[in-house]
Amino acid sequence: MTDTLESPAFQRLETEGRLQKPALKGPTRQPGRFGFRGEIALGTEPAVMLKEAFAAADNGEATLSFLAGSLPSFKDLPALIAALVPNIKAGGKYFIHVSDLGRASRYQIEFDGVPVYVLPIDDTSVYNELIDFLYLDKMKMKKMDTAEKLDTIVDGALKYTQTYEVISYEEGLKRL
Repeated sequence: MTDTLESPAFQRLETEGRLQKPALKGPTRQPGRFGFRGEIALGTEPAVMLKEAFAAADNGEATLSFLAGSLPSFKDLPALIAALVPNIKAGGKYFIHVSDLGRASRYQIEFDGVPVYVLPIDDTSVYNELIDFLYLDKMKMKKMDTAEKLDTIVDGALKYTQTYEVISYEEGLKRL
């Protein structure tokens, strides 16, 4: 079985010890796709993690095609982006759920040419948010293993075309 370290998009993150508490770290059921489910350390003090993280990279690419997870604060977004550069790209789908964002707030924020969906999260999980957000069949997913669930979420996310208000990070800070 191929190891995650053979996926260039995950090599640096693994070497830097950012991939924490993995439920999946390796190939998915989709040929050529590598995935991660766990937490991603941002390397900030105090230690901040992207919790409930889901990530995927396809066909030996050096960048993640998909990322989702939860941050405790909107103010942690720049640390997330700094931790992931150069492993993100303009064509990727990145969904970051933020605990201190108002429930009706849904934005797209561009960081150095990379658009990020910034969404609220309350008392639910990122997994449940993604299932609802991407209109996935929860009953079918209950029967899947972790790799199949990740593939289903990634495939749904890559097809997602909904747009939200595009704002700057600074504008988002003003709206908190």
